[in-house]
Amino acid sequence: MSEQGFKMQVAMCRAALLGGVCLPIGLLAGPALAQDAAAPTAAQARQEQTGGPDDIVVTATRQSQVLSRVPVSIVAKDQIQLDKQGIRSIGDVARLTPGITFGQSTSYFGTGQSTIAIRGVDSGSGIPTTGVYIDDTPIQTRQGISPSLSNAYPQIFDLDRVEVLRGPQGTLFGSGSVGGAVRFISPKPNYDDVNIYSRAEAAATEHGAPSYELGVAGGAPIVEGKLGFRGSIWGRRDGGYIDRLDRYSKKKIDKDINGQDVVAARFALGWKASEAFTITPSIFFQSQSIDDGSRYELAVSNPKKQDYNLSLNAIPESRRDRFYLPAVKMELDLGSMSLVSDTSYFTRKTNSVSDDASLSLAIFGGVSGRFLPGFESYTPRTISNTSQKAFTQELRLQNNNTADRFNWIVGAFYQKSTVRDRYAGSDPRLLDVINVGQQQQGLPPFASLTEIYGTELYQGQFSVLQRNTHKDDQKAVYAQATYEILDGLKITAGGRYTIAKYQFNAFTAGPLFTTDGKSDTLRATSKDFTPKIGLSYQADSNNFFYANAAKGVRGPGVSPAVGATCGADGAAIGFDPLVSRAVSPDSIWSYEAGSKNRLFGGKVQLDASVYRIVWKDVQTNLNLPICQQQLLLNLGDAKIDGFDIAVNTRPVEGLTLGAAVSYIKARYTSAIPGPNNTTIRKAGEPLAAAPWSVQLNGEYVHPVGDGELYGRADYTYTSKNKRPLDLNSPLVDPVIPRPPATSQLNLRIGGRFSTSGDNNVDFSVFVNNVTNSHPTLSLFHETLDSTWFRAGTFRPRTVGVTFTLRH
Repeated sequence: MSEQGFKMQVAMCRAALLGGVCLPIGLLAGPALAQDAAAPTAAQARQEQTGGPDDIVVTATRQSQVLSRVPVSIVAKDQIQLDKQGIRSIGDVARLTPGITFGQSTSYFGTGQSTIAIRGVDSGSGIPTTGVYIDDTPIQTRQGISPSLSNAYPQIFDLDRVEVLRGPQGTLFGSGSVGGAVRFISPKPNYDDVNIYSRAEAAATEHGAPSYELGVAGGAPIVEGKLGFRGSIWGRRDGGYIDRLDRYSKKKIDKDINGQDVVAARFALGWKASEAFTITPSIFFQSQSIDDGSRYELAVSNPKKQDYNLSLNAIPESRRDRFYLPAVKMELDLGSMSLVSDTSYFTRKTNSVSDDASLSLAIFGGVSGRFLPGFESYTPRTISNTSQKAFTQELRLQNNNTADRFNWIVGAFYQKSTVRDRYAGSDPRLLDVINVGQQQQGLPPFASLTEIYGTELYQGQFSVLQRNTHKDDQKAVYAQATYEILDGLKITAGGRYTIAKYQFNAFTAGPLFTTDGKSDTLRATSKDFTPKIGLSYQADSNNFFYANAAKGVRGPGVSPAVGATCGADGAAIGFDPLVSRAVSPDSIWSYEAGSKNRLFGGKVQLDASVYRIVWKDVQTNLNLPICQQQLLLNLGDAKIDGFDIAVNTRPVEGLTLGAAVSYIKARYTSAIPGPNNTTIRKAGEPLAAAPWSVQLNGEYVHPVGDGELYGRADYTYTSKNKRPLDLNSPLVDPVIPRPPATSQLNLRIGGRFSTSGDNNVDFSVFVNNVTNSHPTLSLFHETLDSTWFRAGTFRPRTVGVTFTLRH
């Protein structure tokens, strides 16, 4: 190929890139280019908008760019990569992406609250620190004491790609992305050809119930080149592996209680109303049902033999989570620029149930280790119901050619969100349990709850009832521009100005709040500017370097009252447990430098970044050790230092090896004084982030006829923070260690073949958690003295088959 021909292909590819359909030029040009032209200069590299053969097009900057040219730390996986690694959920994404953690919080709720953190930035309550996006719609929600106040995450089936952006994304993605963002990008409608994607899977978990899934997706033109669609429907059942035992006899009464089901469907219609104007309405639906929690009881289980049991709960701790996301995207091509409008209305309802028997007996009766006679049918419970509604409108005006010397984007954002949560704990025998404690201490019984708390059960049933409403109104304008000051050297500057109004309304009642009913209303308004500045240098077509400084600000919040049972915690830390309190905004400055390199003729790909994060007035969610309630407070400052390195190489034909390593040193840098000259938390106390995380993978492919056979291995490891617990801190439970080191190995072998009619078939056999790794995760007990310990762990060894069809 001549140099002139190559330049023509570059120009064609650049135009196609705006639609997100550019193929790597390395595949088109081939080795002939090396014979016809010398290595490209920096000026030529500026024109070249494609990367290596493994690059995919992403929109992390809200404009289409290939991954190796984006001046931020980003991990992206397209649909084929997601299938290769068997990724089915946000938990799988986090496990295979160093620097991001996802799991269940340590609380007494059976299904718990999900926690997600990028580079150690997480607080677990208030406004999330990680943005969660479906296409261009943020769906994250405020988090709080209720287990239903937790993010929704789309399950992974028909996706174009998943993008994980590490570091503050305040300029382009707003206040809910101070630690980073996870974006689930859907395929576009098909205007010119027919596309079909289908996946089926069946698996068996050791000592557990079977799992299976089936889904089909496809798109086709309705009017070629003018009107097209894309639709999908998918369902999955994950079988349980925990058995329920009778509380007294410890005999098995129910098997595999912690199964879960999910159904997801999406439909998008694309209409090219003219050469310049495109309208894409879509709707996404997902329904998830969790039969019971996935925590096992240590005293009656044997993880080494994959024997997981639970005798403390007599009722299922179930969870239901359903959401709809209708959206309309409109794009107007104005020649040198485009105007984009994204409109959506997110509607979600959740409900969860927890069995509070062991909690109530431990806290109020001082009982632990065994259930008392006379409480065989004792089933106090907490039922939590949440509704979330959010209208979002965003307008963006941006230049069309990302190869221009001056590249820019301006936008306006509006979101109105309302979250309503009802949290009701029913405990009709609360007085009986309290008098058990009195008897054990040799004290006379109480005649009524009024004698203790000044009031009886609310409505004759509820020991605690809260109805909380969170209203957020957010307006923002933003702009970001990149200018190439010298060949290959670009400077980026941007900022976002946000006005956020927040209103919290609460009604609390019940003896644990010592009231027959009281209302709280708190309001807060914040006005914040979040700037970003960066430099990037494209030294040549294989070496890209960048440095960024960016700020993120999280808006104000409220910590609801936690009740009279937290009186001892309140005295130790210095707060009134019966009063709701405002929580101030916190802010982050992140400083990052990185490089993206293609070495040895593209056989080695190296992505690396190093960063420092300075976090002020950290909004911290505390699990109070005495009463086991959750409390949100501003607890001083923190600092996070770390680096990320990812290497991929092809040492020989057919063999691909990859390694990714992340190191995080996350710690509080200020001590928090408590009452009576005490220290609540010392400087140097680590944040809840594993110092080291490693992901290793390898795949070998051997051609066979028109297809190929392959074998693949994926290994993940996270280390333990070895800093000793501060046993003098009132925040520390002395018998709960820091999270342990973890490791997991997954294997897959299979074949990919082409059949008649342009069908590509992939059939594979996999083994997940090959070594039956069973770390003790999210260890929990009700009180400091309770011996009823529960924990989570990895799903036991699972063997299955996957069939995938692409047309």
